[in-house]
Amino acid sequence: MKIEKENLIQFVNLVNECCAVMDDDYVAEWLTAPNSDLNMEPPLELVGDEAGRQKIYRLLYFIDIGEADL
Repeated sequence: MKIEKENLIQFVNLVNECCAVMDDDYVAEWLTAPNSDLNMEPPLELVGDEAGRQKIYRLLYFIDIGEADL
């Protein structure tokens, strides 16, 4: 997945949010693995547009409150 220059800040913010809800060592694996809560898309594939990022942030919120699994 190529991160466009204009999406770099959003990507960094997303990684920081991931680090807030899961172990830092697991973030790269989580971002690149197919996710059943995202129609088997890896989160990294959804980072490129606002709608995709919102899906990821919503999922991270539910992980954080214990309503979704890693």
